[in-house]
This record gives sequence, structure tokens and C-alpha cells, in this order.
Amino acid sequence: MPDERPELTIRLMDATDLDRGFLEAIGALRPAELTRDQAISIYRHRLRSRVRTYVAIIDNRIAGTAAVFIEPKFIHSGGIVGHIEDVAVHPAFQKHGVGRALVVHLLNECRNFHCYKVILDCAEGVIPFYEKLGFHRWERAMRIDL
Repeated sequence: MPDERPELTIRLMDATDLDRGFLEAIGALRPAELTRDQAISIYRHRLRSRVRTYVAIIDNRIAGTAAVFIEPKFIHSGGIVGHIEDVAVHPAFQKHGVGRALVVHLLNECRNFHCYKVILDCAEGVIPFYEKLGFHRWERAMRIDL
């Protein structure tokens, strides 16, 4: 019997995705306690800041999301770094390859931008997920809460 998995599509987010389950998907990381107007304002700010937010869609629902910021550096002869952020999969779609598909898509986008490296921060518990995708531990992340 053939695999009956629904088709997965990944594309850049648009504002209508806020009404199609985006906030529920990103809520897999931490609840997004925003009004629709607040979410639209953040969406527009991210567009102006050149943060590329992608959504994974299954059955016309937002199954997951991930973002990448492309940073031109002064070092490495003006090389370009990709920063992956906010990889999240809606609880109903977890363990179905959505997160993997999103990260692979972002890595391909970074290749298209000719990034010489791609970096991300993640919780200890998801390190094996990223290692399976070719990432390795490097240096240490630092943080200060303001």
C-alpha cells in the first residue's frame, strides 16, 4: 500500500498565515501571547529587518515554521553567515519530518546566498536532531536578559 502522507509545502510566510495556525505552530517553542494586530506589527517589522520566515504547510494548515537571517560580515572578505532561529513544529505534526524539512530548506536557502557557515542556538534536548542534519557543537552561546 503506498504511503498516504499528505503533501508538505515550504514557502515564505505571508500575513494570512497568522490566521492559518502560525501562532499555534510557533507556540510549540513558547506561547505567542499576541493579539492579531500585535502579530501583524511584528510580521511587518521582521519583513523590514530582512528576517526570512518560512512556513511548512500540510492540508492547508501551518505545520511548522523556521526563520533565517542572512548576515553579511566585515570579516571573511565580506562572507555571509546564515542564522537559523525559531524552528517550531505544531504539536499535531511533530515526529513527521516537518522540522527536518524546514531546516533542510533553510540550509539550501543559505547555500543559495553563498553563506560560508550557518549557525543556530538550541536547547540541549534537541542537539541530536541538529547533529543528524550535519550540525556540530561549536564554541559556547552566551546570553544576558535585559
